[in-house]
Amino acid sequence: MTGAASQRYFFPRTARITNKPLFQRVFSQGEKLWGRVFVCYVLVDAACERRLGLVVSRKVGGAVARNRVKRHIREFFRRNQHCMTPGLQLVVVARAPSATLSGTDCADELERLLGKHLRRDA
Repeated sequence: MTGAASQRYFFPRTARITNKPLFQRVFSQGEKLWGRVFVCYVLVDAACERRLGLVVSRKVGGAVARNRVKRHIREFFRRNQHCMTPGLQLVVVARAPSATLSGTDCADELERLLGKHLRRDA
């Protein structure tokens, strides 16, 4: 395989928002982007690396559905983090309709929401 298909991207632990103060900072200071199935909070902090936080409540569905939604969001971030604004702190809150989305539908919705924070020339 050659080209972009063979390019490997990773999602290391350092690229995750894991503690409450970081979540609160993004919620309070970040820009809020509403979508049909996701609400995204975006904060650009040039001193940090790109990070992702996930909020998927039980309203989305059972454990299997919640884990599928989280997996789709993480995969979108993993594949597109190199295109995102440097220092982007992103928290994605999944709403109930997200349980019915396929991986490509999920990626399309996130791409639509985060359009100005993605650059396709990278």
